[in-house]
Amino acid sequence: MQSTSVASFRKMTPGMLASQQLAMANDIVKTTKAEVAITLKKAAPALGIDGTTYHILDILIGLTRADDWKQDRRPLVAISNDKLAEYVCRSTRTVIRSLKKLVEVGILAYRDSPTGRRFIYRNDHSGEIDRAYGFDFSPARQRVAEFKQIADDFQARIRAAQEAKRTINRLSRAIVDACRTGQAEGTDCSVFLEDLNALMETPMMVLVRAEKITKLYELVIEELVRADEEPVTPSSNEDINHHMSCDHDSNVTPYNNTTIQSHKNSNSWKPSNDDYSKIKLASNEAHKNALEIRSKSKSFARSVSTRQQQSLRATGTNSSLSEHLSSVSIGMIDGATRETKEMLGAGFASWFDLVEAAEQLRLAIGLSEDGWKQAVVSLGDKMAAAVLVVTVEKTLRDPEGISRPAGYFRACVDRAMDGKLALHKSLYGLTLS
Repeated sequence: MQSTSVASFRKMTPGMLASQQLAMANDIVKTTKAEVAITLKKAAPALGIDGTTYHILDILIGLTRADDWKQDRRPLVAISNDKLAEYVCRSTRTVIRSLKKLVEVGILAYRDSPTGRRFIYRNDHSGEIDRAYGFDFSPARQRVAEFKQIADDFQARIRAAQEAKRTINRLSRAIVDACRTGQAEGTDCSVFLEDLNALMETPMMVLVRAEKITKLYELVIEELVRADEEPVTPSSNEDINHHMSCDHDSNVTPYNNTTIQSHKNSNSWKPSNDDYSKIKLASNEAHKNALEIRSKSKSFARSVSTRQQQSLRATGTNSSLSEHLSSVSIGMIDGATRETKEMLGAGFASWFDLVEAAEQLRLAIGLSEDGWKQAVVSLGDKMAAAVLVVTVEKTLRDPEGISRPAGYFRACVDRAMDGKLALHKSLYGLTLS
């Protein structure tokens, strides 16, 4: 293999040296441009590559030829810093910093010419590179398996954090409900509520907080069950006199609807299943009430949405957005985005799941946070998320076809605002292809 050259003006770092060594490796890993592109997009958030750096990475991958990723060739790309700055609408110094970051994380290697120019000369007949100076993607090719593992680990951490957040929300509400039930029955649960507030306010990792709240929930349930199993003891003189006055009435058959049997005088008394499941029943009742409230909230939201749509139709403003979204279902999106689901490691069972994954999808195409917020303001979170996931799916399936995914997404948003975006047709096409 040819050796790579680095200009003397560059201040080398350990990461840059490691990339240069990978570029000179002789045991070339067999892979393809599409495989490396998808892997880098998955691993980019874990490597700290986002924003302008991600955009530049996406442009550079798009400029390489698929044949140059073969084992007997080098995936080289030549483009000036000024041209990249023009493409990403950033300063030249920002572009230089982004390129250096891509080299230090082990994706690119420098291949500098003596004059500092970047160019590629190819054979007219075979199309192979005769002489080239610019950037070499050989380090990324050599580390494709490592990057896949980094991406998988990152997705596992994301899923674990999401599940921990759900656990925290669910159990914190359950603790409050259980404490209210216990206080209504005379059990002091103020200590548990104080512990819960302390756990929610103390800075800690989300996984640690979920574990501690789970343990606190178990303690609350154990305390309430223990308090429910304890026999009721008289606590005042009046209660004592009442029990003493019944000592000579042991032969009287009590009438259960009017006479209270004490634990002491009833030999046949045993804790019933109802006594042991008061907390569970109370929780079920609270759950039913919550469902009823949620159902009413959804009905109210639907009525509000209906009134909003009627208002939009009356004014003629953005009425096409609701029409486009009405022709798209979450099941259609889930069935059409197989590559995106593989990248995320999860599907889209509801619109909530899709909107929740928008942050990862945004990073996957290098879309800025401001660009995403603007799309949400223009289209709404559901419509914007639907356009975003279609953009990501198309990019993953055809990295060469969409060289600037963030720009493609913005163009789709503009078309949706003008009522010219046939999102359902794109989903049909993705499902059939």
